[in-house]
Amino acid sequence: MSVMNPTPGRTAVGQHPLVWIKKLVLYESINPWTELRQIHLSTGLNIVHGVVAEEDESFPSGHGIGKTTLCRLIRYCLGENSFGQKHVVEEVKHGFPGGYVGAVVVLDGTEWSVLRPLGTRLKEYALENVPLEGLLQATGPRSFEGFIETLSGLILANLPADASLSGGQTLQWLQVLAMCSRDQETRFAKFWHWRDTRSDSETPPFKKRKIDAGLCVRAIHGLIDPAEPALRAKVEQLDSSLEKLRAEIKEKQLEPTIRLDRLRKSLTTDFGMPEAADAPIDDESLLGLQAIVKSRLDALRREVSGIEAQLAPLDRRISLTAASIMEPAELAQEWQAASQAVNRDNDTLLADIELLRNLRSAESALCKYGDVLVGDCSHYRARDIDAEIRDLQKSSLPVVSEQEQAAARMDERADRLRDAYRKAQHHLDEMHRQKNDLIEQRRILNDRIGRLPLLLEEIRDWTDILEGKKPHTALQQLDQQAAKASTDKDDTARSLSDLIAVQSQRASDLQDRFDGLVRQTLGGKASGLVRLDDDGVHFEIRQIGGEASGTLAVLLADLTLLLEGNSSHSHHPGLLLHDSPREADLDLRTYHRLLETAESSLGRLEPGKELPFQYIVTTTTPPSKRLQASSVMKLRLGSGTDSLFGRQLEAPTAARPGPTLFDEEGDE
Repeated sequence: MSVMNPTPGRTAVGQHPLVWIKKLVLYESINPWTELRQIHLSTGLNIVHGVVAEEDESFPSGHGIGKTTLCRLIRYCLGENSFGQKHVVEEVKHGFPGGYVGAVVVLDGTEWSVLRPLGTRLKEYALENVPLEGLLQATGPRSFEGFIETLSGLILANLPADASLSGGQTLQWLQVLAMCSRDQETRFAKFWHWRDTRSDSETPPFKKRKIDAGLCVRAIHGLIDPAEPALRAKVEQLDSSLEKLRAEIKEKQLEPTIRLDRLRKSLTTDFGMPEAADAPIDDESLLGLQAIVKSRLDALRREVSGIEAQLAPLDRRISLTAASIMEPAELAQEWQAASQAVNRDNDTLLADIELLRNLRSAESALCKYGDVLVGDCSHYRARDIDAEIRDLQKSSLPVVSEQEQAAARMDERADRLRDAYRKAQHHLDEMHRQKNDLIEQRRILNDRIGRLPLLLEEIRDWTDILEGKKPHTALQQLDQQAAKASTDKDDTARSLSDLIAVQSQRASDLQDRFDGLVRQTLGGKASGLVRLDDDGVHFEIRQIGGEASGTLAVLLADLTLLLEGNSSHSHHPGLLLHDSPREADLDLRTYHRLLETAESSLGRLEPGKELPFQYIVTTTTPPSKRLQASSVMKLRLGSGTDSLFGRQLEAPTAARPGPTLFDEEGDE
């Protein structure tokens, strides 16, 4: 943890709390400074009483006037990220978009001024030895993060904070603050229940809430041995390993049954042996598994022999067909070549006739042998072109016709030969496919022949393991590992318990103080007991039944820790904040005695004197007359203009809420 100017412990035990709130101020704006309310607090007991007139129907009695928001604002100034539930934050932002909360926080005798925004997108400030109104003009760093680092260092610097919680977690300031200021939503039901998810506090959560709350208390009060975090981490690691090993052991214990089921199923489905599902393995009769497997092996070998008997003649047919298929293919090529030769001869004869015709039609063209027209050429006129055409047609056309018929016959012959070749090739392909199928069947059968004895042997082995005739080596190894892990865990847990027992003896002052507070509050009929164990820190009130005893035990436990914080070994902040404990079902007399016990135990505040504790209580129930008349009454809140912000807060109206259970339009 990076700490700015850490202060390792209070300067003098007994003079003042390590942390306390001297003043809280609400501002509508800080530019210009517009103050809404200023609340002065002191060390010792501080009571904030919420009162609403019965005739005022705008507020339910005791609610909505700002008690819880006041507590959350104090926590906000001490580092929490929010000052209320989401709807409260939205209402405050809507009503005071430029609003701020200011606090004068005293850290080990040094005053710090803190300003945090209530609106949106506003800066926050903190600085020591400067009044609130001087923060904006002050020079130098005014970092709120620096204030929190100083505060964290003051509380945590000399603590075994690193890896002191379960799972190696490091204790943080906001977790200590949670110990000193429970959410009102927890209803003070359990000592270790400090934060509730409904509060939207965003406090870093504990991994194991009950155990870690106890470790936080013990760390703050110097009741953790330096060796304890490592022992606790080792117990957690061994416990995790042991849990994993036990899960593996459970799987291994079921393995023989699962394996046998799978092997028997393989025999019935993969090998076609339905009778093998329940056949006894040790029965040597025809109904036994060994005989069934032998019978199936014989059948498979017969199938292989049958396939091999088919393959030999098939190979011969393939060879003969492959050899004979070449003759029609070659003949088809020869007949096709002859047809093409005849067609070329016909083309030559017809070309001669076409040449004479072209010569006759070219009379108007120039002769290539002289510069005259073809029709005027003496050589051309000496020839009878038409007669030549007639003579050539008379001699050539019968030959052409006969040769065309011969070529057609040749083409037909070639087509028949090609068709015979295709049929023979198709038959050859079918035989090859048949051969390949037979070879694949033989491979599968041989594979089954090789697997069946192995399956039978595996079934025999797993049956022997299941019946205890053979050791399950993997299971034995896991059992040995689990036994060692269990022994190591027990030894480590015993060492941890021994350390905690020593710390429990050291906690005798805590026990005596809690017992004294219980007796002072309830009289001699009750006593208080404090226990430290692996599960946490426990505060119990004896000889009283009912829910109130549990609630009172929580309140007096917090007060005990606060008072014990004045000891030299403690780093308790010296601050305690209880929001409306009367609402947790304490009877009125016990409630009055509780506050009177707190006031007398904390000490009476005299002018110019500081007490080493600050206890702030908000309440909807008036304290006893003696306390109402004393200086502990710091603030009275009411409805309307007497509420914390001087007016009733309203939610933004940008979005209409969705339908509720009682909306008429939702009825059917």
